[in-house]
Order: sequence, then C-alpha cells, then structure tokens
Amino acid sequence: MKIFLALVLVFIIVDVLIVVYVVYRRSRKKMSKRVINEIRNSWKDIIRQKDKRHAVMDADKLLDHTLGHMGYTGSLGAKLKKAPNLFKDINGVWSAHKIRNNIAHQMNYEVSEKVYKNSMLAFKQAFTDLKIF
Repeated sequence: MKIFLALVLVFIIVDVLIVVYVVYRRSRKKMSKRVINEIRNSWKDIIRQKDKRHAVMDADKLLDHTLGHMGYTGSLGAKLKKAPNLFKDINGVWSAHKIRNNIAHQMNYEVSEKVYKNSMLAFKQAFTDLKIF
C-alpha cells in the first residue's frame, strides 16, 4: 500500500511538472501576421539603406523589437541570454549585436564591407530562425 501511494505521489508530481512546462512554453506570445509583415517590411527598408552603420543599428533594433513581441523583456542582450535556443548560430547574433554596440559607443567606428555583410547575414539568419522569413 505504501508503494502504491508513493507511486501515485510521484506520478502527480511528474504531471504537475509537465503542465508547468507546457504552460511556460506556451506563454511566449505568437506574433500576428500583421506584426510579422511589419517586421518583414522594416527588414526590406533596412537592407535598402546606403549607410552601413545605420543598417546594422536598425537591424539590431528590429531584432530587439521582434523578441519583445515574443514576450521577452529587457535589453537585447538580456533577451538573447533568455532565448539562446531560438537561434541556430547564437554566436553570430551576439557578434552582430557587439558590432552594433561598437557603432553606438565608438564615435568613429568604421564598418567594413565584410563586417557589414557578416552582421547582416547573422541578423537575417536570426529572423529566419524566428520564422519571420
């Protein structure tokens, strides 16, 4: 009888943990089609920019905005720490974000064509991973 009660208790605990996990996973907001289209249109505007520095800054801001719509809070850095498994190449996203920080905090930071392309490819992959593209 004691074994039976112990097993029932274990199953109840496991069931509660499963329910908590499912509720947590579903608590992340799904974006509406309207918001997804706005993000896509913003991306198109960003990649048309001639100024590489502004394009990288705007792409970073758009990723921050997107993760905010998904329910993540804090700075982009905080959001990336909370959601590393969303991205195939989290290191690439971090590198692109660091380039944005260099642009924002270093007055004469030069963005080479290679750095620009790598950053924008990392941002595009991030949006692909988030099922925006």
